[in-house]
Formats: sequence, C-alpha cells, structure tokens
Amino acid sequence: MDVRFHCSKRVRHSGKRSKHRVLESCPTVFQVLRVNPLYGVSIPRFHDLRKMRLRASGLNVGKSGGYRLIYRAKEMDEAVYVVFLETYFKGDCEDLS
Repeated sequence: MDVRFHCSKRVRHSGKRSKHRVLESCPTVFQVLRVNPLYGVSIPRFHDLRKMRLRASGLNVGKSGGYRLIYRAKEMDEAVYVVFLETYFKGDCEDLS
C-alpha cells in the first residue's frame, strides 16, 4: 500500500522554530507510519486524529517529556494519506484546546 505524507504549514513553521531539532525525527516517523499508519494513540472525541510522542534530541527525558505530533491518516484511492497537523513541545503546552 502506498503511503503519502503532507506537513501543514503550521507544522513546518513550528518544526523550524523548535529548539530541539524536531525535524530530524521526520525520517524515523515516516518509516514507522509507512509500516503502520495508525501507530499513534487515538484522540478521544476526535476519531480521525491520532497523537504520537517523539523523543526530543538533546534532552534526556525520553518520549514522555518530548514532542507531540498530531496527525490524521485517511485511506483514499488505494493510498493512505497522512497529514501532520500540529507539533508541540510538552514543556510548552500540556494539552491542546
């Protein structure tokens, strides 16, 4: 199955602004989601959205204190489209509104 990725403008902007080089994790995220597009945890009340935790390079806190990646995976025309909607550092924002 073909998996295609798209980053929203907001994700590209916040990834460039991040002080922990979160964009360096993108190749690993792409590999994981190519194998299993529904890898992350489903977000309650938003059935299409999923959340994935990423380790922040340079911090020794693991994934629990790292970045959160919000994305949507949708199957259309024999391909799975994964759209990255939001990325944020847990230390900056505990929850999304």
